[in-house]
Amino acid sequence: MEPALRQLTKNLARLATNYDMTGEWPDDAIAHLTKAGAWAWVIPEQYGGIQLDPVSMVRGYEAVAAGSLACLLILSQRDGACEFIASCERADVKDHWLPLLCKHKLMTSIGISQLTTSQRRGAALKARAHGDGFILNGVMPWVTAAEKCDFIVTGAMMEDGQQILAMTPTTLKGLHVDPAMRLMALESSRTSEVYLKDVHIGPELVLRGPEENALQRRMPVKSLVVSSAGLGLAGALINKIQRHSRDASNELLMLAEDAYARYTAVRERIYKAAQQLRQDADIPKTEIRVAVNELLMRLAITSMTFAKGSGFIRQRDAQRLVREAMFFLVWSATDDVRAKTLSRFLDTPFPDSKSLQA
Repeated sequence: MEPALRQLTKNLARLATNYDMTGEWPDDAIAHLTKAGAWAWVIPEQYGGIQLDPVSMVRGYEAVAAGSLACLLILSQRDGACEFIASCERADVKDHWLPLLCKHKLMTSIGISQLTTSQRRGAALKARAHGDGFILNGVMPWVTAAEKCDFIVTGAMMEDGQQILAMTPTTLKGLHVDPAMRLMALESSRTSEVYLKDVHIGPELVLRGPEENALQRRMPVKSLVVSSAGLGLAGALINKIQRHSRDASNELLMLAEDAYARYTAVRERIYKAAQQLRQDADIPKTEIRVAVNELLMRLAITSMTFAKGSGFIRQRDAQRLVREAMFFLVWSATDDVRAKTLSRFLDTPFPDSKSLQA
């Protein structure tokens, strides 16, 4: 890891457990992201950014997650919003918003889980045409940093099944941000549900659509965002395991070495995939994600076992890391990711399409 990124990890790690305990917005940690130039990582150069290639992006996300997974969640959701803006076809929108976002003059996030992994009956965000714009009604079930956002990039479904992607300023009449959720971990990410009642979106705020799949055109590295975050957390868990193993018996030491070997293998696989993305090649993103999930669960159990009683204390880093590992079982977890993850741990063959139809 580059010295600057290594220092960023250390700076964030010193603050992570305190913010985990308080659940407060991590102002000091956010300042370290600003100093490191992280807000420019996904912004194209013509708007003041540096738009890292996939390998460099994985390296950056890994470093942030190794220090603070909450900060990585905040950064990645903000980056997702920036990527949607950067990939839209409206030059006026990009010229105005991206330079401000690059300098962190504004805060944004995404609220699209209602179109991806949180499709709860009756809770979808719906849109209907209204003049040149749209009226939105419904809920964004999961918006990280919602209370800190100037606007949220969201997706909504039309009656005919088409979708729109739009920017929703948080000052709009009818938009309500719920208090931050009480979570198993990552409360300092200030993640909330956002409700919209008859919220009017003018044409100047529409990024895409109506079209069949407004979310399909995204940056290549998107497919590795969660895996990169998991890799960073895995590195933090490995560091804890190695520290505890220094005074362990030979039997435990051998098991710690096995854990490190598993971590190294998954890390190499992710960086190989990032290299393939840089060359515009396809990658087995589901298989990689499942491998990350499995690695994190094994490392979480291993870390807790090595930490013994101290790992069960709420204010210790070891306990925080174990709780954060659980997040990957639900973060952008599609049905196939969840099923394949469970099949690994239940030692049950994953059902193929033929057996499901039988």
